[in-house]
Amino acid sequence: MTRLLLPLSRASFWLAFLVVLAGSVVRMTGSGMGCPDWPKCFGLLVPPTDVAQVTYTLGESYEAGRMLLVEDQFWVAQTDLIAADFQAEQAQGAWSPYTKHDYAIFNPLHTWVEFINRLLGALAGLPALLLLGAAMLARDLRTTLLALLGVLALGFVAWLGKLVVDGNLIPHSITIHMLGALAILAIDSVVIQRLKGLTVRWHRSARWGLMLALVVTLAQIVTGTEVRELVDVLLKQGFDRPDLAASLASNEVLYLIHRSGYWVVMAAHLFWIWRMGPFGKRHVLRARNATLLLLVAQLCTGLLFAYGAFPAWAQPIHLVMGVGLFLTTWGLFWRTTSS
Repeated sequence: MTRLLLPLSRASFWLAFLVVLAGSVVRMTGSGMGCPDWPKCFGLLVPPTDVAQVTYTLGESYEAGRMLLVEDQFWVAQTDLIAADFQAEQAQGAWSPYTKHDYAIFNPLHTWVEFINRLLGALAGLPALLLLGAAMLARDLRTTLLALLGVLALGFVAWLGKLVVDGNLIPHSITIHMLGALAILAIDSVVIQRLKGLTVRWHRSARWGLMLALVVTLAQIVTGTEVRELVDVLLKQGFDRPDLAASLASNEVLYLIHRSGYWVVMAAHLFWIWRMGPFGKRHVLRARNATLLLLVAQLCTGLLFAYGAFPAWAQPIHLVMGVGLFLTTWGLFWRTTSS
């Protein structure tokens, strides 16, 4: 069982990372409410692909829990029935309005983008559970506790996902959802680093630099996610993408903090890179090089937002690069000790 721990932890990590990527695509495409209910989608295990599947159709059989769009309102079947007269069935209590939120739009692209996101989330739970079972059988107490934390974090993220949908993307819940996913990745990363056993001694100042870089990078991810919510609000208000940066800069202090915070993040990372010295083990040098590349990528996408047309495609890239920067630093922190 011990030999299975590392591949299972890696599988758990990369599936969780795919969930973060899929979540960013959900935000980019505005598909967060593509499935208006949870855990099913329009009351189905496999979501609809055509508007006819969510339209009341005479003679069609509907199972209890099936959701339809009737007169700009979602309705849920309370019992199994064959459609004959919607008004009469409604009066008899066979259909009830869906009242958890007032969102009432069907867009097949949004539906499937959100469904794939949920499917990846469910798949991510499989290696996490297998890792927990394997760690218990291997009697590896530390890995067992970390794997248990990972499973609990997955449960929390799934529960929060339900709240996000039920509340029609309520403010700040998406940020908390993102932090939950980041916690899963961080836990899996610690398991991987422990099992690899690659450590290097650093000067204490370099370790402090790593800790500072972790804190400011996490703060940057949080403020960036909040800014992303502000962008959604402006887009709903009718702003064009080329005008977003100017509006945010003139009206939102949080955007200015996030934009300026990049230079703090860069300085913190350059400090630990400077303190680590010109030599190091191969895995440390790879982390250093990845950090530099990610900082450049973050700068390029940030410039697109500030001085370009705020392209939608750059938003998930910006987020994934930020998460990658945090995880690279986090993994390196767990591979080093102070001298």
